[in-house]
Amino acid sequence: MKNLLAVAALLLSVPLFSVNDTVSGLTDGVFSDAELGFRYTLPKGLTDETSYSREELRKRAAALGTSNNTLEILLRMTSGPPDTAPEWHAISIQTYSHSKFAGLDDRAVEAKMNGWMAGDGVTAIGDPKRVSIAGENFVVTNFEKSEPSHVKYARIYSTIRNGKLLGFAFTANSVDKLQPLADSLETLEFTGDGPVAYLGFDRNQYPGDQNVKGLRAAFSYAGYWLNNPPGANVNTWVGKRSQLEAAGFGFAVLFNGRLYRELGSEARAKELGKADAQQAVEAAGREGFPAHTIIFLDQEEGGRLLPEQKAYLFAWVDGVSQAGFRAGVYCSGIMVHEKSGESVMTAEDVRQNAEARDITYWVTNDACPPSPGCSVPRRPPAPRASGVAFADVWQFAQSPRRKDVAGGCVRSYSADGNCYPPGSASAQALHVDLNTATSADPSHGRTRDP
Repeated sequence: MKNLLAVAALLLSVPLFSVNDTVSGLTDGVFSDAELGFRYTLPKGLTDETSYSREELRKRAAALGTSNNTLEILLRMTSGPPDTAPEWHAISIQTYSHSKFAGLDDRAVEAKMNGWMAGDGVTAIGDPKRVSIAGENFVVTNFEKSEPSHVKYARIYSTIRNGKLLGFAFTANSVDKLQPLADSLETLEFTGDGPVAYLGFDRNQYPGDQNVKGLRAAFSYAGYWLNNPPGANVNTWVGKRSQLEAAGFGFAVLFNGRLYRELGSEARAKELGKADAQQAVEAAGREGFPAHTIIFLDQEEGGRLLPEQKAYLFAWVDGVSQAGFRAGVYCSGIMVHEKSGESVMTAEDVRQNAEARDITYWVTNDACPPSPGCSVPRRPPAPRASGVAFADVWQFAQSPRRKDVAGGCVRSYSADGNCYPPGSASAQALHVDLNTATSADPSHGRTRDP
């Protein structure tokens, strides 16, 4: 991809000149793209230089023989020449086909997009981070480039939208100018047939028959335990499935897995996994869940799983699958830094070691960002906004708030640290965990339409 990198260097290295171009999709300071389904309101006072930038890119690509392998510039706006002025700043929107990548996960692809948009001779400042904007998950990277008389700063956001990489780049000769420029991305709106997400809740204790109707007004599905939830000596969800289904709820069916200290050797862990799988499918049958319902194993302990944990988990997955149900895993979607200097995410660790097993992933990441905190957004974020592109369910808020992880979410939680559904006061003690999913019935556990 070196040739692609060579022709992408338009943000921090190529001085542009005012040409007062007119670009399709830009009307009264608002840029929209029907194919990618978004609208973005630009800061005032910028000059449209898109056509000039496209022509420069075309010339470079032709000279290098890479005309079919370059970024596409949708929009390029600057404050005007000279680009050495202290107040100079610019915005660029570019795309590239996602189908041209193989063997890389979405996180790596988006990070590469950021580097290509920044161009040659730049230095990345810090590690790429993930943020949620307008319900979509972005990778954001900061860059710097030293020039003879000044330093250029850039912040670049990339996501994947309708089969394409979509990048927004903000560049300035001043850090103070860069921040408000990047803040304009808050005006971004996604439209059309973007990913649809559904809001749900889970909690260890059944919420009570009297609260079912009120909860259904806010949520599409409920977490449903098949055995005793973590820390509980009894399962209060037993026998409540038909009532929840009659109220229109879908389900995220859960089975509480074992902690590491319970597993013993790998051989014993594997036997426990088989036995617990049998217990899970028998409980699902007693509760009336149909065959092929997805049962999520609650993997409470995060980080890189030890061999005994993997033996248990995969034996459980195999047992559930062989019994005619489908297997899922509830686990951490938060990156953990190990003493060795490596980083690992439990969800990715499971997926990388799952071989050919078909597993559905329910991840938890309650750090703000990417989590919106304890809030019920009008348009719930897609599960992939969690930072895990293959997630079907994302738990983005927990009760009580985890102070070590969700420290930046404090304003959205109640004073007692819990998260409560809309219209519920803390006096009701109806605290919940919040989830978003790609389906209104993540486990496909209904036997009839809502």
